[in-house]
Amino acid sequence: MNPLTMKHLRYFEALARLGHFGRAAEDCAITQPALSMQIRELEEIVGAPLVERAARQIRLTALGEDFAARARDPARGRRAG
Repeated sequence: MNPLTMKHLRYFEALARLGHFGRAAEDCAITQPALSMQIRELEEIVGAPLVERAARQIRLTALGEDFAARARDPARGRRAG
């Protein structure tokens, strides 16, 4: 398993903010398949789904909501831990 990286956080933050794989990939200047692969890798690292995938949109899981807040403010995770 790969370690968690800042790239994972940046990509997940964009996905959470934009709510769409295509727009998030464009925002991150990567392809949509590459973004999908990075998000799946992130979900493997945390051991749980962070997004519910539906046709043309995503919805964050409860864990995804918490993780998105931490991705936006990494210092929050250090204060809480």
